[in-house]
Amino acid sequence: MMSRSSAPSIDPAKRLDALGLFLAGLINTFLALLVAALVLGPGAASVQPDLAARSLWIAAHPLRWQAGWLFWFAVTLSFAWSFFALGRNLGGAAPWRQLAIGLAIIAAAVDIVGVLVNLVVLPILAQARSTLPAEAALSLLAVFQAQEGLANALTNVAAFGLYSLAGILLLPACFATPTYPRILAWLGVAEWGIAVFATTLLVLAPAIAAVPLLISFFLYAPWVWGSAWWLLRQHP
Repeated sequence: MMSRSSAPSIDPAKRLDALGLFLAGLINTFLALLVAALVLGPGAASVQPDLAARSLWIAAHPLRWQAGWLFWFAVTLSFAWSFFALGRNLGGAAPWRQLAIGLAIIAAAVDIVGVLVNLVVLPILAQARSTLPAEAALSLLAVFQAQEGLANALTNVAAFGLYSLAGILLLPACFATPTYPRILAWLGVAEWGIAVFATTLLVLAPAIAAVPLLISFFLYAPWVWGSAWWLLRQHP
């Protein structure tokens, strides 16, 4: 009978990778949606379609708006970390896994630029517009709209599209790893296939992209949590 002291221990590096995957699922699937709805909601186009009303709300609640976007650094970094934490433990051709991790890092960099536009530029424009006469405020509102569109293109389209492509590139490694559960590999196919479809809709028909985006978000947590469970079952 094997004694407790001789039982196989979990590799500390794998334990850290599993922690990263767990946090990524928690932050990106649940906390991000809560912050988006409860903290940033009134200043977001998905909740408040009127541009002027969004600008005035941000001008009236700058600290709340900035706190919400400060949290988005945790969203971005944990999402990118999950690709590294899983990718380095998979089998298959190393160049494809490395490319997936590299794309996730690039996506995080693009995402952070968009976050900074939301965090710094939009509150300044909103505050300035709220103090100007009507005609000047109307001109500044056009600048606000352009910067809001830039931030959305960076975070929701470019960065999310790169993350989705990185997920697709990880899938062959998932299937090439004998111990990786096939149900998780196929869940990854569903997750990143829907994510690519949602990104396409964000470019071509953003009005109908919400449903596939939400499905993609809710598939992400089971995928990374299942992958964390798989990692914790791997012994040296």
